[in-house]
Amino acid sequence: MSKNKLKIIAFVILLIMLISTTIVFADNEQQILTNDQSLVENNVSEENNISNEESYKKSDVYLAGEDVTVDYIVDGNLFICANTVTINSQIGGDAFIMAKKIVIDSEGYIFSNLFAMAESIEIKGVVYDVYSLSKDLSISKGYVYRDLKSACETLNVNGIIGRNVYAAFSNIFFNNEENSKGIIYGNLNYSSNSQASIPENVVNGEVKYHETTTETEAISAKSIIIDYIISLIKFIVFVIIIWLLCLWLAPKFLDSTNKYVGKNTLSVFGFGLLALFAIPVLCVILLILQLTTGVSFALLGLYILALVVSKSLFIITANNYVCSKLKVDKTIGKFGMLVASSTIVWILTNLPFIGGLISFISGSIGLGILIKSIIPTKKDKNIVKKEVVEVSKEN
Repeated sequence: MSKNKLKIIAFVILLIMLISTTIVFADNEQQILTNDQSLVENNVSEENNISNEESYKKSDVYLAGEDVTVDYIVDGNLFICANTVTINSQIGGDAFIMAKKIVIDSEGYIFSNLFAMAESIEIKGVVYDVYSLSKDLSISKGYVYRDLKSACETLNVNGIIGRNVYAAFSNIFFNNEENSKGIIYGNLNYSSNSQASIPENVVNGEVKYHETTTETEAISAKSIIIDYIISLIKFIVFVIIIWLLCLWLAPKFLDSTNKYVGKNTLSVFGFGLLALFAIPVLCVILLILQLTTGVSFALLGLYILALVVSKSLFIITANNYVCSKLKVDKTIGKFGMLVASSTIVWILTNLPFIGGLISFISGSIGLGILIKSIIPTKKDKNIVKKEVVEVSKEN
């Protein structure tokens, strides 16, 4: 059976089940004096390359595990899901971290935003902006150069916050020691069950208090958090289901997803946009013709299902690309990375202002991946022609 037919059958089965539920080799241009000298130079070169890779990452970094320590420079964004996270180096972009405990150590320097969700967060180093959800948040002789926006139970200010604080907390504490005084150079805007006692000369700007004492508001906040958690879990489970179905029904598709990344991404995005708008128009035309009403409704149903799975296909493709770059070959490793990738995409698509745009782009790319995986390529057509010729010769 031809590859084209296998693709079509796999896609149809997938839709039915959904309804029921650079290696670069460097040339050594140096003159080889002796064999021993050549071996020494090669060993030194390899050691330097390994050392550079270990101390400097010129790309986004994705990490997951029990205890994660980042002690190398990251010239990009950092994504981590772990139990304990320690940042002890420079991060050139944003840091997205979910963990039980997060420590930005004294050598840690995040040049942009820290988006963190944890039981406890401790900042001993430098962060430009902080957006956090935690039980305890401590600025332990560290620096937040710009704004801090947080919801926590206890906020300890034993360092410097360069601009404004927007926070919801039950307790706030300032260190008033001469050598390590906690201070907020901008305004303090906070909400709490009761008005906090703010020492003098620790807030240079205005202090604004918003009372939150009603039980209804507390229940509402809890329900919102629970709804977000349930939504995240459902999203991850759905992506995993699609991945498992692809692993079972279309393993060749999973092996070839990297061809949709890089130079072909723009083309894939174009196919997705075209399908996104062209298919509904085609359904309307078929509906107007009356004789093709059934075909119109069938096509519309497939279109809706394609939209449902499109974002999952985008995540699966992106995850496969990241795993190939990180040389994660085992299925269990890819599964763990898939959970992390799904979480990151879910967070990004739920961000205010830009979340809708990210969702639209990722969905369009996923739809384009689906369309391009179904459309036979020139290689597929040549294979079909060869099979037809071979069958005719046998007959």
